Amino acid sequence: MSAPLLWVLAGALPLAAPRSAPPPPPEPSEGELAEEDLPSDELGDEADDEAAAPSDEADDDGAPPDDAATPPPAAAPSEPPPGVIPTEGKTKPPPSAAALERDSPLAQPDRTRRDRAGRPGSPQRFALEFKMGPFLPDVDRKHTGPGLGPYATIFGRTDSTGMAIDQPRAFPMPAIAFDWQFVYLAGPLGVGVQAGFFRDKAHALVTEPTADGSLRSAADETTLAILPLALLLSYRLELLPDRLRVPLVPYAKAGLAYSLYWVKDGSGSIARNSRGEAGRGGVPGLQINAGAMLRLDFIEPSTAKKLDTSTGINHTYVFGEYQLSRVDNFGVGQSISLGDSTWFAGLAIEF
Repeated sequence: MSAPLLWVLAGALPLAAPRSAPPPPPEPSEGELAEEDLPSDELGDEADDEAAAPSDEADDDGAPPDDAATPPPAAAPSEPPPGVIPTEGKTKPPPSAAALERDSPLAQPDRTRRDRAGRPGSPQRFALEFKMGPFLPDVDRKHTGPGLGPYATIFGRTDSTGMAIDQPRAFPMPAIAFDWQFVYLAGPLGVGVQAGFFRDKAHALVTEPTADGSLRSAADETTLAILPLALLLSYRLELLPDRLRVPLVPYAKAGLAYSLYWVKDGSGSIARNSRGEAGRGGVPGLQINAGAMLRLDFIEPSTAKKLDTSTGINHTYVFGEYQLSRVDNFGVGQSISLGDSTWFAGLAIEF
């Protein structure tokens, strides 16, 4: 081919642009890293989505992919916000051993205040007793003459005419006692007071028998009232229930007694004798009490502990005791005698 023909063909065909090299990739800045330099866990969400997304195409044999047959995992229970204790549901924690110990009525912690003996519970300083027993003042104890004494003649049991034929009956006398326990020596040693009240009445004697032969006045009565008082030193041996769990407390009391008395006629006024002396006064003497108390805490220990915690009542008791009182001015002079040898039963609390 000749040279001119080549130049013609070259002019008819477009000339191809010279191939240039591709531009180099931009250099990453200081705060950026290239994708291939990032660790696998810091790649973008797109790579994770492409790897995790199931393929829509079936396998070569026409079966669905294995991921389509796997059920989605169950949602995990939501956790409570920080600092919030759940109160219901499966996430509620079981009570701790300390909480069970704290709420148990039989394992309540000892109170900080206690006595020097180290006994558990609230401080114990006082005792209060309510009791009742038969009482008959031995007014006629010194009577040595024939027949019944002056007291039995008026207040004794009578026949149909009103004549006294036997000693008077003993009447129930209520009493109350209060002790202050100031020291513990295997049991509290205390000092306290006791007070009771006795009343007896009968139809008054007449100087001449009535028309029907009665020796008593139907309209006039005679009343004798006695107020026995005592100042007693007491001791209760509480070592048995405190240390050995034996619920028995022997105790004893001794001290001075003083009985006030007054006699009233049918009009309610203080009676007077033939010499004009008023029928009232007071007599000193001595008194001794001895008995045993049954501590009731063993019946319901948890209730007893709650009672101590809420009210300060340490213990409750039922008790019985023997009382010997000689209230006759210590045997000096011709004083009236207002003591008795009797027994009492009652309830007591310590607090």
